[in-house]
Amino acid sequence: MDILQLSNYLDNLLEINSIQDAPQALNGLQIQNRGEIKKIGLAVDLCQATINLAIAKQCQMMFVHHGAFWSGLQPIRGQHYEKLAAMIQANLGLYSAHIPLDLHPVYGNNRTLADLIGLENLEPFGEYDGIKIGFKGSISPTSAENLGKMLEQKLGSQVKVIGQGEVKTVGLVTGGAADIVKQAIQEGLDCYITGEGANHHFHEAIEGNCILIFAGHYGTETGGVKSIGKHLKEKFAIDSEFLHYPTGL
Repeated sequence: MDILQLSNYLDNLLEINSIQDAPQALNGLQIQNRGEIKKIGLAVDLCQATINLAIAKQCQMMFVHHGAFWSGLQPIRGQHYEKLAAMIQANLGLYSAHIPLDLHPVYGNNRTLADLIGLENLEPFGEYDGIKIGFKGSISPTSAENLGKMLEQKLGSQVKVIGQGEVKTVGLVTGGAADIVKQAIQEGLDCYITGEGANHHFHEAIEGNCILIFAGHYGTETGGVKSIGKHLKEKFAIDSEFLHYPTGL
């Protein structure tokens, strides 16, 4: 399978052309290559470090959540040139999926995080630009502290728990979606999980009587790329490797 065939499959799987994203986000095939795709490097972020890892691991393609193009038209120079030049010289293609990967009902970041904590009775939750991007549901009763420890262990990232008490109902949206804590409060959820937030979200959560857990932007968004890699292995026998380069954020 070459990269054009594979990207066409991914476009349909992730519904790239029908899902709205940030105005300057570019979803889909960003950099083409030549030849057969035998191994894919999976990463949260496209950066020089993950590019170097992909080349060292002899990947022919990268599948990432945060791709190479975010600022609209831009000159190819400086670090932007270095990244693209390294990929082209190594015949390394690039496919990126942002919001389409966040909200995919089977392989998405939010679904994989929901499965990770054993969230049941799933319903769409967390409106972003008119789309409910995350999930809400119920878990076996546990304390906020224990839920935070479980996330820390399973995600391998630092977790910040704001508030305390028993947790039975949870809403979650991966990445930088702390503003959605307002919706969790309005819906009377015990807890809201996201990646990162700002100082004022602490007060919103405490005053709204909703436990707020920051489990890391990077940490909460590792699940989607891994899930896609597993699916492609099962579907097409294409090998993949997760290129772990945590930001600690």
